[in-house]
Amino acid sequence: MSSSSSYARQWRQLMALTFAHAMADTFVGIVAPVIIPMRDHYGVSVPLLIFVTSLLAFSSNIFQIPIGHMRATRTTPAPICLGVLLSGITVLIPCLPAGPLSTAWMSAIALVAGLGVAIVHPEGLRAVHGLDKLPSSLATAVFMVAGFMGFAGGALLSSTLTEHFGLPSLLWLYAAAPLAATWLYASGLRLPLETDKASSGSEKRENIPSVPFVPLFIMAATLATCSQIQATLLPSHLHEEAGYSLSFSGFSFTLFGLGGMVGAIVWGALAPRIGHLRVVLFATLLGAPLTLLYLLLAPHTKAAAGLLAFTGFVVYTGFPLCITLARYSSSSLRFTQRMGLISGGSWGIAAVVLWILGPISEHTGMGPLLHLIWVGYLASVVMALIEIQRQKPVA
Repeated sequence: MSSSSSYARQWRQLMALTFAHAMADTFVGIVAPVIIPMRDHYGVSVPLLIFVTSLLAFSSNIFQIPIGHMRATRTTPAPICLGVLLSGITVLIPCLPAGPLSTAWMSAIALVAGLGVAIVHPEGLRAVHGLDKLPSSLATAVFMVAGFMGFAGGALLSSTLTEHFGLPSLLWLYAAAPLAATWLYASGLRLPLETDKASSGSEKRENIPSVPFVPLFIMAATLATCSQIQATLLPSHLHEEAGYSLSFSGFSFTLFGLGGMVGAIVWGALAPRIGHLRVVLFATLLGAPLTLLYLLLAPHTKAAAGLLAFTGFVVYTGFPLCITLARYSSSSLRFTQRMGLISGGSWGIAAVVLWILGPISEHTGMGPLLHLIWVGYLASVVMALIEIQRQKPVA
């Protein structure tokens, strides 16, 4: 097979893989934007619904750690397809009949659906690692951004459908799950066997530094926490506290996702020339004041949503680049273990932070807690600076 046909085939496989990833994360993203309608439907408190939302995020990430270890020698994409189908049952969470066991059923569904999402992430990252005809920074960025775009797009889908047709309309979204699974299975994608032998050549070609895994994990967990706080609290803050419509509140977060999608691809392509850590530093350094400015303006004008899109363009690239750096980080962990921890453990920590913030929001409101986002970006600036100072020039 010629090099050009192999290149085109791998791009098609990447598109099928990213669509499956996007749909899995879309299902995760549909719950948080409709917390207020769910509160009215189920008659439960907002902190309890924040717990269910963060339980979904926790399970969809923490299960990635054992999954990344268990399937290191399997090449079929069938488990990814199964994961997409399982993740789709998230649509049941906002649509259950109200009753005394509603919260227990929501929690059980969140755990099972989260397991499905957890299968997709490390397995998908391993699949991206096997697309050796594509630049790894760009392929990783496309894969990660597709997931985040799905998550952000879920906010717009769920809030708009709920506003116009009610919570039961979210059941319609499940139809996308078998479509994504079928396309991926038919693409002919195969996952590479567990090996780090190919890393050295790619590392030298793309000028990717070897960063210690522990500080890289802390940085990724900080950025994931910032994103989780924004995704969970911002739509409800805009709707309940700032007085915007449910659909506009979801749309605002989707704008952040759109900006992040474009930005992560652009910066992912430029990172090999500029330097991965330098891009992370620039993104978080600029993202902090932009986020603060948005939070100050958002309650007073809808036009601030445009600033949110630019903020996403600048700042979201930090997390995908942490994923790329984790591929070549200095650690005794195997590749799939690193991928499971960096993509799963980091978001698991973010979910735990949301468990803590849920009850606090009852006393402070959601607005003040959103300021933790830019504080987290500043903390990432410090960590990136420390790692840049530790690095020696890469030959």
